[in-house]
Amino acid sequence: MILPELGSAIPGGRVLEITTTTGCIVGCSYCPQDKFAHRQRRVSHVKHLRLEDFKRCLARVPTSVDISFAGYSEPWLNPDCTEMVEHAYARGHGIRIFTTLVGMKGRDLHRLQALRSRVFVVHVLDDGAYMNSRLVGDKYLALIRQVVDIASIRFIVLGEIHPDIAGIIPAEALVRARPLSSRGGSVDPKVVEARQPVVGALTCVDGRQYRNVLLPNGDVTLCCMDFERRHVLGNLLRDEYADLFEKPVFSQIVDRMNGTDGFLLCRMCEYAHPKASAC
Repeated sequence: MILPELGSAIPGGRVLEITTTTGCIVGCSYCPQDKFAHRQRRVSHVKHLRLEDFKRCLARVPTSVDISFAGYSEPWLNPDCTEMVEHAYARGHGIRIFTTLVGMKGRDLHRLQALRSRVFVVHVLDDGAYMNSRLVGDKYLALIRQVVDIASIRFIVLGEIHPDIAGIIPAEALVRARPLSSRGGSVDPKVVEARQPVVGALTCVDGRQYRNVLLPNGDVTLCCMDFERRHVLGNLLRDEYADLFEKPVFSQIVDRMNGTDGFLLCRMCEYAHPKASAC
């Protein structure tokens, strides 16, 4: 799981977040990746988002929608990820990148530097408390040395930074954070305790109902909290982007956000606030 919360300060607009692959070797304990992979494999055998399918999906998306490479797994575990970024940029979309760098190569970074992304965040590997620290090898460290000199890139770590990386990234360049979300109650409660459900009408303080997630088989889920595919809005291999918000699934979500009874993932989400009653 990558942490697109750091991009929340970018004002307004809609976002389509890209999950390029099912399954992730980074192994963050605060990521319900196993639940996502289990649910996804039950509906599709497509593991990697194919480049041609990405292009077909993106052709249905207005260029006013930012494309965020983050999703439910490390984007660069898909070898076509850099070409996807370049394609989205060439079409005129705003680009957001959130990566651990795992799977990325030096030539990928060189190509990405040629683009002007709205945000580029590197989620740095920790000392093994939460992440798979065995991924920190010579190639990874060489890539860290390459990115640290790029002023536009921001760094975040949850927990303690891996000791081999600590001497490379200046302390003042590193944002330290704690696990930010239970992902709607999907994360192991021993790692992140779920919140008490919001009762009645609610609002998403981040407008995440319009920050949706494209999956490798073309399905689109509600937002980056929906690892278990509880609200699937449609499929961009067959649906137009605008149609996702006209279908009964999205209408039902809106009704339940306004207080109608029925399951709503948002009730367990840290970004949901009770809606103030009109006087």
